[in-house]
Amino acid sequence: MRLGLTFNLRPEIAPLAGDPIDRYEEFDSEETVTAIAASLRRLGHEVERLGWGPPMLDALIRRAHGDRLDGVFNFAEGVGGRGRESQVPAMLEMLGIPNTGSDPVALALALDKGLAKLFAAGHGIATAPFLIVGADDPLGGVDLRYPLFAKPVAEGSSMGIRNNSVCRNHAELLALVATLQRNYRQPVLIEEFLPGDEYTVGVLGNGAGAEVLGVMQVQPRHHDGDFVYSLEVKRDYLNQVEYRMSDELLASGAVSPAMLDTIRQLALDAHRAFACRDLSRVDIRCDRDGAPNFIEINPLPGLNPLHSDLVWIARGHGWDYDRLIARILDVASERWSQRASTFNF
Repeated sequence: MRLGLTFNLRPEIAPLAGDPIDRYEEFDSEETVTAIAASLRRLGHEVERLGWGPPMLDALIRRAHGDRLDGVFNFAEGVGGRGRESQVPAMLEMLGIPNTGSDPVALALALDKGLAKLFAAGHGIATAPFLIVGADDPLGGVDLRYPLFAKPVAEGSSMGIRNNSVCRNHAELLALVATLQRNYRQPVLIEEFLPGDEYTVGVLGNGAGAEVLGVMQVQPRHHDGDFVYSLEVKRDYLNQVEYRMSDELLASGAVSPAMLDTIRQLALDAHRAFACRDLSRVDIRCDRDGAPNFIEINPLPGLNPLHSDLVWIARGHGWDYDRLIARILDVASERWSQRASTFNF
């Protein structure tokens, strides 16, 4: 197939004065783009780098007058507000070019963590009690149980999530909310902190055919207080955490078969409820009673070959990088074929 790649590269500049250190955290590196392109070529496909924005549009217009692309492998984060991840899929949808991954609605819904929690709860998926503070609103009364956890409502890649994101009293919460409002210029999600084990689950496929790729527990190496899978931890993951996969969790007795089934089912329920397409990664954490709770779903998970969680999950369950990329494209291609029987691209 002739495939385009859509992506946003991280600027080779430091954040501006006054910006948080993670301003460009969710953008991809050249390493990721090169790895995906190389994998697709090894799988026998022709690949054209499209990027994002005007260069992408110019390339698509040029293609419209020549050989059309068979599809686009999309991992562009977009630039702007809550709808930024929807920009490329919406444009491709308008042009009639199929793409891997979820549609604009699912991407926008999942990126807004407050809406995502409301949506999950509405589908009977357990999630911690929460409230939203507007971007310019003062923090009022909080009818939630401390400790509380606060983060920007519409960021990814652990942006705004730090080691100090857990607040034990109103004074700490007041200071953190003000900092997040100032740094990220958006509403803040406050939720009851989930003190139990943390898992992230990879899901591949569509609708009833979606399947769990694997479950990965994120376990801190140093047990010195409440663990947060924070920006600091992710940047130093080799020293800060260990990743334990399904087989190891079962063999060690760390998780019972029934518990693992519950975690898997929660992830599948979320993937299907949000109508995610082709792939997603679902973050889950246990509450005070040990019950798994939905944290968030990422329909556009990172695919860096060395340190993205979905890639770690795949490798931890016996898949190499090419097999993961091939499976994403296979389930997308099957979906494209089904849609093409009804709509012309």
